[in-house]
Amino acid sequence: MFGKKADDKIAKKQAEQEAKDKAAMEKFGVDFDSYTSEDIKEKNVASLKEIASSLAGSKMYSFGSLLSGNSNETFALEMSRAQVEQNFILMRQNEEIIRLLKQIAEK
Repeated sequence: MFGKKADDKIAKKQAEQEAKDKAAMEKFGVDFDSYTSEDIKEKNVASLKEIASSLAGSKMYSFGSLLSGNSNETFALEMSRAQVEQNFILMRQNEEIIRLLKQIAEK
């Protein structure tokens, strides 16, 4: 009697956690199981645009620091954001390499 309810509760919590995990992976573009190779390329292009935006913004901040002298923290934050996006690109490229190696191994 109590075992069934407890099992249902555990299964529900697991399903909720899996949904949260999948949403987080999708947010950062690393839900590889549900992506095609074309999806991965599109995610990389989006990340490249994000990096370009961060780097362009960092140029503005460095110019602003000449005027105000107080944007070093913001500059460092923007550079860190660009590095994080670069890491996501590397992760996606690794996934593409893995898929290609699997195709070669199957031949």
